[in-house]
Amino acid sequence: MNSRQRILAALRCQVPDRVPVCEYLFSPKLQKEILGYTTELYDGESQLKMAQKLGLDCVWIPINGFCGMEETPHTAGSKYSDEWAVTYIKNGWPIMVQTEVPIKTRSDWSNYDMPEPDAPYRTNMIRDAVKANESNIAINVGFLGPFTMMYWYLMDLETLAVTIYDDPDLVREMCDAYTQWVIQCAKLAVGEGEIDCFNISDDWGGTRSLLFSPKDLRGFFLKPFGDIVRGLQAFGKPVIMHNDGRIWDVLDDLVDTGINAYHPVERGAGMDLKTIKEKYAGRICPIGNVNNKTTLVEGTPADVEREVIECLKAAAPGGGYILASDHSFHDDIPVENVYAMIEAVKKFGGYPFKL
Repeated sequence: MNSRQRILAALRCQVPDRVPVCEYLFSPKLQKEILGYTTELYDGESQLKMAQKLGLDCVWIPINGFCGMEETPHTAGSKYSDEWAVTYIKNGWPIMVQTEVPIKTRSDWSNYDMPEPDAPYRTNMIRDAVKANESNIAINVGFLGPFTMMYWYLMDLETLAVTIYDDPDLVREMCDAYTQWVIQCAKLAVGEGEIDCFNISDDWGGTRSLLFSPKDLRGFFLKPFGDIVRGLQAFGKPVIMHNDGRIWDVLDDLVDTGINAYHPVERGAGMDLKTIKEKYAGRICPIGNVNNKTTLVEGTPADVEREVIECLKAAAPGGGYILASDHSFHDDIPVENVYAMIEAVKKFGGYPFKL
């Protein structure tokens, strides 16, 4: 099997030739080590080349207009706004934390213009990744989910919490508009050619609990999330949900939306990989669970290998598992541990599975 075939088999809860491995490559340090250079912006070509050289089976490429990511470079510490009218201070890579949001009231929404979904630059990163894909790596096209857009980018957490009670219809209108935006952009992404799956990043949980009550998450965000899932699947592509944190209280609801896979099964938030694999066997493909806050950062390559083996034993039997960290590769992870994780899954993750 090539990487694309391997990923798609796992996402369909089938048995590939070995457990696939994928990752978010959020590390300029790693890029320098692998490619010999860094880029000011997260871009499709360099991310695809990094994934190829590391031996990954899948690479995450977001739509242009993914909030928090720069479209043009800014100097460190400078203030700028994106096409969503969200304001940032340049303070990281590749995703910035917002400092000001555009919607505080219904009047703000009435006067707000959503970005054009069919803007000519909307699929630049995807197009560049497709062109650079010489090894049949699976291309995973990324969008933000409706809850993250509402509590972090279009509104802030406090405004959203108040609006849910003062003007609930406004929250629903905004979620519906964003849902349509995603689906229109997805159509453009599919038109670029060889993309393989979609990714919805929508963080509902913190390390210890959900960010909103289960009642409000179900009442306001489960429907638009499910609408996006089904809208993306209508293009014939499987859908991965990225939703870190402790989300046990709503995981049944999210699985019921029809997602094909769940990333990152955050170990540090108490998400147990074995339980999830057994409970949802044949329904979703779990992705992740190698601890990127302790084991990958502080452990030795032998420690990383042991944790990879633990993950494989928990979720590899019967197929339908993709190994990854429980969030991303970041600058605090030693390069030798990156290699240790990837090499371990290739060494021990073959089928028929024998660990």
